[in-house]
Amino acid sequence: MKHHIIKGKDRGTIVFIHGNSSSADVFNNTMLSNSITQTRIAVDLPGHGNNLNNYTHTNDFSIASYCNKLIAFIAQIDDDILLVGNSLGGHLAIEIVNDLPRLKGLIIFGTPPLKKPINFEEAFLPVPALQTFVTENPTEIEIEEAANVAVFKKENAFKVIEDFKKSNPKVRKAIGIDLSEGNFSDQFQLFTNFKVPKFIIAGQQDPSVNLEYLKAVKEECKGTCELTIVTECGHYPSLEKPEEFADILKDIILKVF
Repeated sequence: MKHHIIKGKDRGTIVFIHGNSSSADVFNNTMLSNSITQTRIAVDLPGHGNNLNNYTHTNDFSIASYCNKLIAFIAQIDDDILLVGNSLGGHLAIEIVNDLPRLKGLIIFGTPPLKKPINFEEAFLPVPALQTFVTENPTEIEIEEAANVAVFKKENAFKVIEDFKKSNPKVRKAIGIDLSEGNFSDQFQLFTNFKVPKFIIAGQQDPSVNLEYLKAVKEECKGTCELTIVTECGHYPSLEKPEEFADILKDIILKVF
């Protein structure tokens, strides 16, 4: 698994997982934050960022393949783990929680834990432009429109566009197949029943995720989950509000480690 790492001096390792057609770069500001003293690792999933080579088949980008690679990678880390996932990265994090014996905490954002059969209308908001993220080869205009919708301030769209264009188009095809065929766990049950501390960060202006659904997920966790809402923020809090995101993360680290 391709990754970026910054060694820390205190106990605990934070593993960051980006979303669909994104990259580890959305965590750059958090990785470089002087307020965080734990080891930080940001992965590039196959087909994304700096992990584009040696992957040619749609199966390389399936949920099952990603989960297997993440479990194998994290198993090599001799430390307690705080897992942080954005969007698809959050869904993958939920999928693997029971396979990480040293997991001490879980943070998701841009990620409504899905039920089976998939509860699109309950978990997501209807935004036609965001269908681009499950379209194998969209036009440049469609990519730019989707990116501008996904963020609150348009100046943050450039990174979303850059990562999208760099990613392997088969990533989006694979995700579409997995969603249509139900190739995922009941993430709602996994998330709400898992007993480690759990944290949901939500951009108040995230155009895709139903905030009321996230509130219901938190309540179902019965005291094991906290929900933090970031104002003037869309789908990418670590990219759009990096200082506030780092402050939230620092508080969570104190609770987890």
